Amino acid sequence: MVYRGKPSAGCENCRKAKKRCGLEQPSCARCVKLKKTCSGYRDVTQLQIQDESAAVRLKAERQKGRAAAAPAAASVTPPAPFAFVPAKTENGLATPAATTGPQSENSPKSETSSSSDDTIDIPIHSKNNQLTTFNDFADDDPEQHTEQKSQQGLGIPLTIKHNADEVGVTYFFKQFTADNGHWTFLRRYEKRSRLDPVLDLAIKACGIAALDNVQPLVMGREYSRSIYAQALSLLNGALRDPKRCRSDESLMAVLMLGYFENLTCDGRESIQSWKAHIQGAMQLLQLRGKNQFKSVVGQLLFREIRAQILIYTIWDDLDPPSFLRDWNQDLQFHSANIEVITPADELSLICFDFSRLRYRMRMQTITDEDAYNTINHIEMRMVQWSIDSMNTHQHWKYRDLEVQDSPHVWNGMVHAYEGHPAASVWETYRSVRIMVTRTQEVLLRRFGVPTEQQEAQVSYFKSVRRQMTDDICAAIPSQLGHAPGYNSPCILITAYGSIWPLFFAGTCALERIGPQIWTSLSDKNSTYSMSTATSSALAQALWIIGRLEYVSKDVGLRWADGIAATLKGDFEIAGDEDLLPIYGEADSGYIKMFWKQKMAEMRNNELPNWVEKVKSSGRGPKLLMERESPLSDALARPRERHGPIWVGGGRMANSSMAPPW
Repeated sequence: MVYRGKPSAGCENCRKAKKRCGLEQPSCARCVKLKKTCSGYRDVTQLQIQDESAAVRLKAERQKGRAAAAPAAASVTPPAPFAFVPAKTENGLATPAATTGPQSENSPKSETSSSSDDTIDIPIHSKNNQLTTFNDFADDDPEQHTEQKSQQGLGIPLTIKHNADEVGVTYFFKQFTADNGHWTFLRRYEKRSRLDPVLDLAIKACGIAALDNVQPLVMGREYSRSIYAQALSLLNGALRDPKRCRSDESLMAVLMLGYFENLTCDGRESIQSWKAHIQGAMQLLQLRGKNQFKSVVGQLLFREIRAQILIYTIWDDLDPPSFLRDWNQDLQFHSANIEVITPADELSLICFDFSRLRYRMRMQTITDEDAYNTINHIEMRMVQWSIDSMNTHQHWKYRDLEVQDSPHVWNGMVHAYEGHPAASVWETYRSVRIMVTRTQEVLLRRFGVPTEQQEAQVSYFKSVRRQMTDDICAAIPSQLGHAPGYNSPCILITAYGSIWPLFFAGTCALERIGPQIWTSLSDKNSTYSMSTATSSALAQALWIIGRLEYVSKDVGLRWADGIAATLKGDFEIAGDEDLLPIYGEADSGYIKMFWKQKMAEMRNNELPNWVEKVKSSGRGPKLLMERESPLSDALARPRERHGPIWVGGGRMANSSMAPPW
């Protein structure tokens, strides 16, 4: 009995119409839309097996004769590439259960082999068209190497068979954890005889999704989503248990499911789901209380989730929960090596105060004068923080290194850091500093200060933003693994933390270019001429966009797609005054035109070539009109997989997959 390939699992109506079936439960979306009775889905495992005993015997006899004539020291057959084989059905969805490899090129094909278009095995696609085996992702095992060497001496072909879950878990631990970096404790958890089921499913979902993004797998995307749905279902039960809801495993599972949304981000619902997971993690942190600080794992999780919460509250102008600040003293009391950790905690408190100020400004519970004094005080605290951090401990210092030109390095300059997570913390400082200067500039323009004084102050704000932009670019190589010295031990995690810094650096580069030149780049008849400074800013903007595309395609964080599209001018979001660049008219004495308005004005005349090309390809991002809304809001409008992150794509197949928050 042999495997004959994967037939369609779709319902009868979709198969007859030759349409792709969504496999939703209890009925597919197409049948519901057409008001037809869905026949259900086929069990593909019952259609894949046929008896080929005679063909196998014939092939074995031919190989036996060929082996007898071959020399004793036969060459070893290369390891077979992976192919996920749908070998079992779960909830109507065929799930990859094993890996298999193709026949040897020298072996004859079966006379009864299928020629059906439905029966295919697709290996993982390597960028260099090389074979990828499980050993590429696994830690070195001396016993395994010894066994392989003995097999090579005997001329035994190597065939590797591992199920999809094992591949996903192994890839997860390679990309998300490190002995001297991120989530080191998870490696100890994994060695337990029985891992928490919710955490286990979250690990598998993230691992398979991350691998599928960089090396497409047969049904990898669908399978990772099915595991994600199972994890959400189990998480509901865990959170109803008074003991399990306070466990480290449940909190880690919530955090990982948030990472899953960033890995597979394909629309507005992904961002909304990520926010829901952050809100849930925030509730769990508060529920766990100060007792969580008694363990090292609890301290690490609190600090990581605190950073995620502050990103969320700053972006949406929300009031951060008070316990993030109130519990800081207890957190430091239980922490070892406090002199090393203190700078990161102090920066978090500054970010907390900045987030609360933005919330009060949005709610208009603070006057412009008080807000301006507060934001200036926050800036002074940030400047003092940077001075103290460079002088208090070796771990937080960095130095400039001149390196050879490379696509991965901006302007031949790289920051050399001492270890993890110094680079990520410094990138957070630079991003917030950019937002602080924009807030200062907005408030300054509301006062009737003399023109010369205002221009001098605005010039200072812009110089700060340019310095922060250059520093962000200099830190990116170590975050993405391209620095000559220290590099991040967990590229995927540090790349995730680099997306927002790259976005804010990109807005600063665009500010120096100006919307007219940026929009006219694709116009063959454009008469704009660029100065040396503008050309440098343009090169920097394109380098930043290239880094975001690298994070999306090579690292596997689809979230970066939407950020890159936004910088290119495909705004579905309408930015707040203090987050996006500001421009004014030459003849007026004050600024009254924001970047988003100017971009809309220019695009109404002629669309850039990249927008026309993408629209005609049908793969998104599509050009949409700006609107007055918070920066993180969006229209609930269908969108292709590779479009900007603020629109489209249904994440949940049904209500049972919704986060339990």
